[in-house]
Amino acid sequence: MIKESSMLIATLFTVGVAHAAMESASLPHSRTQGDITWLSGGIGQSEARAMERTAKHYPLCLEFVIKTEQKGMPAEFAANVPVTISDMRGSKVLSAESKGPFMLLRLPAGRYRVTAELHGQKLERHVVVGHRPQRVVFEAPS
Repeated sequence: MIKESSMLIATLFTVGVAHAAMESASLPHSRTQGDITWLSGGIGQSEARAMERTAKHYPLCLEFVIKTEQKGMPAEFAANVPVTISDMRGSKVLSAESKGPFMLLRLPAGRYRVTAELHGQKLERHVVVGHRPQRVVFEAPS
């Protein structure tokens, strides 16, 4: 009985380690600029799922989509989106490019203006970063 329990524990541990390794392998590398750490991506189903699972650990998740003109068709994800984040005094705190439809950001609590250039349009959102993760969707017409 003890031997079977030990084998079960070892198996569960191995499966858990393998699962964690697979999940982290699906995530793009994080980057840092000043006080802000971010990662961007979400191209492909496995990376998109990994980004969505990881979003709860970041105070801000940006999502970039392009609406389709056809009724009933889902929006398309966007990639290579220039993003600028400024504090409320107008000082630029981040200038980066989101490599995929998701950009997860860890930045100090405060109020920010987020600008994204998506499908030829500059879109702007005002966000308040606090203790609870939030998702902000930037959606441009096609």
